[in-house]
Amino acid sequence: MPRTSCTFTLVADPAEAQARFATLVEREPEALSVIASVTQALVTDPSRYVEPRWWTDADASGEVVAAFMHTPPHPLHIALATADQARDLAALLADAGGSLPGVGGQRTAAEAFADEWAALTGATSTVSMEVGRFDLPTRPRLAFEVSGSFRAATDADAPLVHRWHQQFVDAIEGGGRAASPLTQHLADGRVGLWEDDGRPVSMAYASPANGGVTRISGVWTPPDLRGHGYASGVVAALSTARLDAGEACMLYTDLANPTSNAIYQAMGYRRIGDSISIRFDA
Repeated sequence: MPRTSCTFTLVADPAEAQARFATLVEREPEALSVIASVTQALVTDPSRYVEPRWWTDADASGEVVAAFMHTPPHPLHIALATADQARDLAALLADAGGSLPGVGGQRTAAEAFADEWAALTGATSTVSMEVGRFDLPTRPRLAFEVSGSFRAATDADAPLVHRWHQQFVDAIEGGGRAASPLTQHLADGRVGLWEDDGRPVSMAYASPANGGVTRISGVWTPPDLRGHGYASGVVAALSTARLDAGEACMLYTDLANPTSNAIYQAMGYRRIGDSISIRFDA
């Protein structure tokens, strides 16, 4: 059956993008979690990224069925798309003569985009990370006792939280990028700390809920404090707090890290999909 070319709508205004994605976020909140939270942050602070762009594709009724986002210097993010939609957007962007550092998001679509981009531009593509998407269908549980207790971080914790968040981003990305501030997360009580013997030993934060779903992220324990279960404690407690607030929880985890995958699954998180990050080199 012949392939039908897509007609994409390009959006450059965060508020307009948020409005265009609203119905899709309600229908597919987990798949759209990254786009929804990043777009919401840009509505609040448009200076966070320079020249962000979003693309949508709609069905015959005009309903948005595909969602793409590019916030330089990050790779293009594919939240929801078919392989054909991804290939068509790659062709459109390659024809426009633009450049991209890479593509990430939904595995099948991202791989299709990368193949088309490489064929049309001559770039080489390399998988940089494979990520599992997990949801939490039940209340979290800890299979072992963790010394210490949980509390919500406050403004007084801001220097520590921002320092640890930068260390988390450096560890994930290899350094070179300033981490986005967690000021609003702190103000909204969405950053959690695990304390032991009166001092913070681990942290995590929860994105603003979109479509009723929050994403647990930024899980960080300094290297010299690892091996005590602190990360498990803070993730379980923060997840419980967000469930009690009426939100569903999800998270992403590096599939190359069997330890974190096992910890989250033992806690009750369930793998429901895969994402991938692919780097482009000229």
